[in-house]
Amino acid sequence: MGVYDRDYYRNDPPGGGILGGVAPVCKWLIAINVAVFVVQLLTDDPQTDRGGITEWLWLRPSDVIGRFEVWRLFTNAFCHSHDIWHILLNMIGLWLFGSQIEPIYGQREFLRFYLTAAVLSALGYLGFAVWSGHDNQMLGASGAVMAVMMVCALYYPSMRISIFVITLELRWLVVLYVIFDIYPVLLELGGGRVRDGVAHAAHLGGLLYGFLYKKFDLRYSRLMGGWSWPRLRRAVRTASTGKSKKVRLYEPEEDVSPTADLNRRVDEILAKISAQGEASLTDSERETLKEAGRRYKNR
Repeated sequence: MGVYDRDYYRNDPPGGGILGGVAPVCKWLIAINVAVFVVQLLTDDPQTDRGGITEWLWLRPSDVIGRFEVWRLFTNAFCHSHDIWHILLNMIGLWLFGSQIEPIYGQREFLRFYLTAAVLSALGYLGFAVWSGHDNQMLGASGAVMAVMMVCALYYPSMRISIFVITLELRWLVVLYVIFDIYPVLLELGGGRVRDGVAHAAHLGGLLYGFLYKKFDLRYSRLMGGWSWPRLRRAVRTASTGKSKKVRLYEPEEDVSPTADLNRRVDEILAKISAQGEASLTDSERETLKEAGRRYKNR
C-alpha cells in the first residue's frame, strides 16, 4: 500500500468557498441533488409528480431493459419524489456519514465510490424487479447513501446517532436498516406483496457494496494502478496511429521497490502521526516519508 493511500495520510488540495473546505465532494453532491429537485418541482406536473425531467431521470425496469436507457441506472440517484422528507433525509445522511469518510479516502476516491454505489444499488433493484415481475419506477439517493453509511459504520461503529428522542450507536442503526430492508424482500421472494413505496433491494445492494468495499479495501486508485487520463490518451493515440516515439531518453534503472526496513519505518512514523500529530515528527522522519512517497509514486 502506498504511503498516500493510508487512512491517516491524505494529500488532497485544499478547497475554498462554500463548496470547499471539509468534505467538498459531499457538498457538491448535495448541491446537485438540490438543484435537480428544484428543476423537478418546476417542470413536473404537480398533480402527478411526473411529466417533466423526472421521467427522464428515474429508473423503471422496462425503460432500461426494453429501451436500453442505461443512463437511468446513474441518474435516478440524483432525483427524488416531491416529498421534501425524501431528499432531506437522504442529504442529511450523505453529509452525516460522507463527511466522516471522505477525508479518509480523499475526494476522487470518495466520488468514485459514491457513483459506483449509486449504479450498483440500481442494478440490485433492477435485478430484483425483473425476478419479481414488477415494473415500478425508482428514484432517490438512498442506495448510495446506504453504502456510505455502511463504510462509516465499519470505521466508527460506536458513533452515536440521535433520531428524535432516541440515541443509538451507528452499528445498531445499520442492523436495524438491514432488518427493515431484508424482511419485505424475503416477503416478496415468498410470493407476498409489499406496497410501502421503498426500494428495499436498492438499499440492500448499497449496504452490501459498502461492506465489500471496506472489507476488501477495493480502492479504485489501487485497482487502476498507475493509469491516468494523460496516459490513457497517449495509449489511445498510439493505438490509433500505429506509431510510437522512436527516440527515448535513457534513464538508468533504479530500484524503486521500498525495502522491508523502509516499510517498517514508514509504518512507525505514520502510527506516530496518528497518535501525536504531524507536528511531532523530526526532520529525519519527514525525509523518510518523502523518500517513501517518491519510491511508491515511481513504483
